[in-house]
Amino acid sequence: MDATEDNLQDGQHFLGRGLFWNFGRAQFRVAAGLCLFELAFYFAYRYGMAFSPACASPFWFPGTVLLCALLLNPPQRWWLFIFAPLPIRLFVAVTPGVPLWFLLATFTIDSTSVLLAAIALPRFLRKAHRLETIKDFGLYCLVAVLLVPLTSAFVGAAARFALGYDYWSTWEQWFLGNALTHLVVTPSILYSFSISRHFRVPSLKHTVEGALLAIGLLLTGYIAIDTGSVLPGIAETRFYAPVPFLFWAAIRFGMLGASAGIALMAFLAVQAALEQRGLFTGQSPADAALALQHFLLLRAAPLYLVAILVEQRKADERILRESEESFRHMADTSPSLVWLVDADKRCTFVNRGWLELTGRTFEQELGNGWAESIHIEDREHTLEALSSAFDARQRFEVEYRLRRHDGEYRWILDSGLPRYGADGTYLGYIGACIDITDRKHSEAELQKQRIQLAHYSRVSTLGQFASALAHELNQPLGAILRNSEAAELILQESQPDCDELRAIVSDIRRDDQRAGAVIDRMKSLLKRRNLEFELVSLKQLFQQVIVLLRPEMLARRVTLQVDLPPHLPPVRGDGVHLQQVFLNLLLNGADAMTDIPVERRKLVVLARSTDTETIEVVISDNGHGIPADRLPLIFEPFFTTKSHGTGIGLAVSKTIVESHGGRIWAENNPHGGATFRFTLNVAAEEVTSDVSPLLSIISYAENPVN
Repeated sequence: MDATEDNLQDGQHFLGRGLFWNFGRAQFRVAAGLCLFELAFYFAYRYGMAFSPACASPFWFPGTVLLCALLLNPPQRWWLFIFAPLPIRLFVAVTPGVPLWFLLATFTIDSTSVLLAAIALPRFLRKAHRLETIKDFGLYCLVAVLLVPLTSAFVGAAARFALGYDYWSTWEQWFLGNALTHLVVTPSILYSFSISRHFRVPSLKHTVEGALLAIGLLLTGYIAIDTGSVLPGIAETRFYAPVPFLFWAAIRFGMLGASAGIALMAFLAVQAALEQRGLFTGQSPADAALALQHFLLLRAAPLYLVAILVEQRKADERILRESEESFRHMADTSPSLVWLVDADKRCTFVNRGWLELTGRTFEQELGNGWAESIHIEDREHTLEALSSAFDARQRFEVEYRLRRHDGEYRWILDSGLPRYGADGTYLGYIGACIDITDRKHSEAELQKQRIQLAHYSRVSTLGQFASALAHELNQPLGAILRNSEAAELILQESQPDCDELRAIVSDIRRDDQRAGAVIDRMKSLLKRRNLEFELVSLKQLFQQVIVLLRPEMLARRVTLQVDLPPHLPPVRGDGVHLQQVFLNLLLNGADAMTDIPVERRKLVVLARSTDTETIEVVISDNGHGIPADRLPLIFEPFFTTKSHGTGIGLAVSKTIVESHGGRIWAENNPHGGATFRFTLNVAAEEVTSDVSPLLSIISYAENPVN
């Protein structure tokens, strides 16, 4: 227990020392920064006060130092940087005879104007210490170069006016001194600090280029500023000697080169103005200050504009490069196969997943090379689908087989979307593919199961009226037997009646065709087969169904009313499976009328074109209808309302209709019974067949059953 308490105390002591050490380090950094600021402000103030007291300083460097300190530090420390320079303002480089009130007034005016700029700039700029766009530069100039210096100049000129100076000339000097300093010097200092945080050792090429640029600026700056009298022909030209080097610095090194070049020119110009050399020889202090301001203003403003444009272009290129790198990284790590196509329908990018699947190189897939891996049977329709979507600039989805690196073909689902630039320019398409081979295999297996279930359903359906079919076959077979016996008797006569024999043979042929038709329909229904789509006439299809249903309807004493229009368009489908739908629905209707009087046992079959693309088939009975609570479940597998039903007939019918692109539903009739409806798609081509109307009422209730 004692050891535990000792360890806890040691830990608390160590934690306390760590917190104290971190707190001490933070305070030391603040104190060191404040000392550096004080030192910089001292030299800036001495430099600013080095000009003649007869006019306001053409460059008020202390304002720049203070504004940079406020922008680079949190607001809670601003009061330190505002009041720290007060002793320097009161006791350093003070012109004899200047009253104390004037020193305090100028301190208040300068501090207030800088504080206003430091408050306003972060509210307008995303990064107040770094000008990255033309908008940033414009807002900075509006606040720090125009509005704040303009306002402070009115108050500062009033203070100097109280000492006996001319108000408007003083106002102009005060305004230009603050404005030009914030335009020329402040961006240089701020950008230098921002660069120092992410400093990287430049390459040898950039180092040599920077050294040559600095030498060129020094030489041309000396020629423009420090040389004495020159030939009249080049007296004006020499002032522009540094301009090519300044623009070289801005274009090649951006804001870093521009700020460094302007700082160098400002240093040379201020030194020459203070010493009355070169460009400023023989000028009064006021004229020298004005010449200095104009010389630097005309070079700094356009240079910074060019530099910011360069920085903005570099930033856009960097963002674009980073965006492309990020996209490529995400695309390469994506489980999908990602691709890009330009506006000319040429592939410009495929991700690593695509290359790993196909086993081909990136260069092989560019242009139209990617299509070489598509299965030859799928290539044409795939490219046509892609081309049509590209031309319409619409989303698309297409399935095709793509050759894997081992030669096996995999089923691919390819989806694509058009892509546009920021200005709305059409750039092409971006797409992604997923491997759906397993899904295709599952669908094929499911289709086999559906076909098998449909086959079982047909066998079960035929089994329901097997006795009626047997009776239907017995009739022609019995007639054939009796006709053959009669023919034998006729042939035993000495002079056989040939006309009678021809009539008997004709009867035998007709009965044989009747029995053969029944057997053929049974064989086709009993045969297991896949869906085979072809052009189908619903009239012919239903006539074939009647051949099978006739004996069953005779046995059940059901009247079948059929109304098919003469010009009903053909559908594309599988005839055998569609026959199964008719058989299931008609037998269900007959079953529903088992317990009602014979005179009411009537099934109605209608067909009509609902539009140019769809045919609706209606089968209605007069039975007891379907209970309302069971109506939504009527097409569910193994659900039945009959005591002897299997519950698969309607489910199979629904599967067949939906596989043909249609839908099926049921509803109760207002006056009793139920109606089943299903739709089929009209085929694009016509079927040449007998188009005479199938409009009849086949009544089996009055016919005797043989």
